[in-house]
Amino acid sequence: MMGVGSGFSGPSRDILVRRAATSAFGPGAYGRVYGFVYSGVDTGLALAPLAFGPLMDAGRYSHVLWGVAALQTLAIAAALAVGYRSR
Repeated sequence: MMGVGSGFSGPSRDILVRRAATSAFGPGAYGRVYGFVYSGVDTGLALAPLAFGPLMDAGRYSHVLWGVAALQTLAIAAALAVGYRSR
């Protein structure tokens, strides 16, 4: 289910980034903003195991789930804010 959700959200995320970048910075800024967003995604993917791995090793699985839920909530709020500003 996580793979389906991830694959389903990818194209909409790309469209959101394109719309926000071109409306705020002009059509020429799309590549720079796209690179910035995806370097952030890569950084998050690299740092998440460092944060959540020790919690999982300690058997605190509920802390991991709450942490992921908090980060997803922040991601949704950021996407809604960017979408609202780009209109």
